[in-house]
Amino acid sequence: MKRLPLRDALTVLQVMGDLLAVAFSYLASAYLWEWIEPMLPGGLHETIPQENYFVNALVTAVVLLPVFRSVGLYREHHSLLNIREYEDLFKGWFLTAGISLVALTLIERSFQSRGIFLIVWGALLVALFVFRFTVYRLGIWLRRMGWRDRPTLIYGAGEVGRKLAERIQRSPKSGLDIRGFLDDAPDLRGQTILGIPVLGGYSELGDRIRETGATEVLVAMSRAPWNAVGAILQTCRKMNVEVRVVPTLFDIVLQQVEVSEMDGLPLIGMDAPRIPPGSALAKYVFDRIVSFLLLALLSPIMAVITLIVYWTDGAPVLFRQTRIGEGGKPFKIMKFRSMYANAPKYAVAPDAEGDSRVTPIGRILRRTSLDELPQLLNVLKGDMSLVGPRPEMAFIVDTYNDLQRQRLNAKPGITGLWQISPDRAHAIHENMDYDIYYIRNQSLLLDVAILAKTAFSVLKGRGAF
Repeated sequence: MKRLPLRDALTVLQVMGDLLAVAFSYLASAYLWEWIEPMLPGGLHETIPQENYFVNALVTAVVLLPVFRSVGLYREHHSLLNIREYEDLFKGWFLTAGISLVALTLIERSFQSRGIFLIVWGALLVALFVFRFTVYRLGIWLRRMGWRDRPTLIYGAGEVGRKLAERIQRSPKSGLDIRGFLDDAPDLRGQTILGIPVLGGYSELGDRIRETGATEVLVAMSRAPWNAVGAILQTCRKMNVEVRVVPTLFDIVLQQVEVSEMDGLPLIGMDAPRIPPGSALAKYVFDRIVSFLLLALLSPIMAVITLIVYWTDGAPVLFRQTRIGEGGKPFKIMKFRSMYANAPKYAVAPDAEGDSRVTPIGRILRRTSLDELPQLLNVLKGDMSLVGPRPEMAFIVDTYNDLQRQRLNAKPGITGLWQISPDRAHAIHENMDYDIYYIRNQSLLLDVAILAKTAFSVLKGRGAF
């Protein structure tokens, strides 16, 4: 009997987990309300028939499944650091809450308690994350154990193809099992790259698909000739094999186009990636409210750090350095000083635990990211955002090429995608895909998801900066 593909099995588990999350949220609300209700003032007492919980849970489940399907939560897709999946889950939860509230007001046998509604939907959001994260981790574990159901070939064994293969090998969640490279460079034939054999050129694609059982072909050659790409597409179409093309970063930037029309003639113009006005306003308000609250909450810790830095190495306590912000505008970034006062102010940042420039207390501050707390003041001043591309020094920005200067199209952030990625060992400007992705997809939900991942990284003690 043919084994159910793992991605289909995981989708079934996701559906079951979502239904269990609905049941859990209503059961939790029933028990919590029995505990909370006696403590409320007399006028707020409500007796809720048990059957109402069942009716409302059934309505919520009926609404949730098609809504989640419509926003893509039952379709396998793997965004950078799963950020898109988090956004979709927030979106699906919000839409389900709104539609359910309207539906429940039209049903006679339905409670209207705002307290219970808040408990239910708060519990549901938590339960959805827990159940989906459990299924996600189960899928990764099964794929690490060898259950990969998508044999794949990569056309292009150059820089783009190798980087793609590294990402796939490092992240088994995709289920892709790379069976080989294809490349027409004569010196690569017969070689093994990253443990993957180079099986030939594009003209041999059909034979290699049959030999390896590949169900997917990834074209990862930035300058592949059109006749080669056309032949690959034709072969894959005939053999019912999925084919996808990996664009270069420059290609991704070029996708920021605006299509207009002049008397029936389509015109394509370049459009620099910018955050929509509504999202920009929401980000502005969110940055200032959250940074103010964090400064108020963390001020005792910041006061203690100030005293320790001063007692152990004297003044100055704060380290100020000119960085380049949005649009190339310079500003003074602030940190708690983690290096000795006589250390060069403008030099490559320490990237090793034993760097002699770093003070003993500085090592702790850098490991826990506590040295970054004064940048909340930069956010209040408007020089920085909570989330965005990390600002760099002027002498580094001066070496940027046109593509790298795209980083300056967004306000720099205290944290960002690069800081919570596995590629932090490399320089910021060498990992442009993270910043380009963020600039093209800026939203408040994206910022919330990045901040949540940042907090998790810091709490694990490995820092995020």
